[in-house]
Amino acid sequence: MKYDQFFTQVRIDELRQIDSFEPEFGFIGSCFSDHMQQRFRHYGLAAWMSPFGTTYNPISIANQLLGCIDLTLDFTLRAAENSCFYWETSHKLVHQNPTELKQFVDEVRVNAHHALQRMDTLFITLGTAWVYELKDTGLLVANCHKIPAAEFRKRLLSITEITDALHALLSRLNQHNPFLNVVFTVSPVRHIREGLVENSRSKAILIEACHQVVSSTMSAAYFPSYELLIDEFRDYRFFEKDGVHPTEFAIDLVFDKLKSALFSEGLQRVLTEVAQIRQMEQHRFTQTTDALAIEQHRIQSEERKVRLSDLHKICW
Repeated sequence: MKYDQFFTQVRIDELRQIDSFEPEFGFIGSCFSDHMQQRFRHYGLAAWMSPFGTTYNPISIANQLLGCIDLTLDFTLRAAENSCFYWETSHKLVHQNPTELKQFVDEVRVNAHHALQRMDTLFITLGTAWVYELKDTGLLVANCHKIPAAEFRKRLLSITEITDALHALLSRLNQHNPFLNVVFTVSPVRHIREGLVENSRSKAILIEACHQVVSSTMSAAYFPSYELLIDEFRDYRFFEKDGVHPTEFAIDLVFDKLKSALFSEGLQRVLTEVAQIRQMEQHRFTQTTDALAIEQHRIQSEERKVRLSDLHKICW
């Protein structure tokens, strides 16, 4: 029987075809971006990951990128309980010394500034339309940093707010790098802390906002990560025990779909060979394995890597 007799397939629009290892890719947004970036790196592709940590809402993602384009923009510092952080970054970027924190964040912003100039394709994964704002200033934060909930106001972004922010972002990105392609996607991770009904409202807003933006520009496209997990695979076996996060197998399936949509058939064959070499390098031998066999395996793996590297610019 055919695959489509068991699944309702999601139509995937072909993305701009990549046929070599020359282009550089970037990932920012929810934790799903981390998973995709790791797989790009596994296949030897040059893949930048946002240094600002997991960020879920589109306004904060846009603000982070704008802060990398315009290095004169200031992030908002907050000191609390012997630590300090920026409201524009995730909970991972915390330091006891504000001067050292500023030096570190300024450095990663400069590095990101140059990475965006070199980049061919930037993947932006939106996680939620629910946001938290500081009651005293109205500042929309990327992360609450364990500050008491009483200090925040929670609300749902409108489609217009998101599209306006993304249009402004695309305009600045285009000025910074006229050749950059942006691919929007919505994370399949459910935000059940908000409630399943609230999660569905949020994802619907994000999806519609993405489509409105993509339909009005030539420099952006949409990849249906959310739809693949929810509609095509549509089974709790593709999720972890919490019923929220996709399994590694499910993420691999989504990556395979992305690989088919993004890369030429010729490049896909090379990616398969890179994966085979990775597997050879990670092979675990038993204690009884002959030393000569182990050395022959290592030599064979290295020879394949060298041969492939002579033909392609692979990031091992």
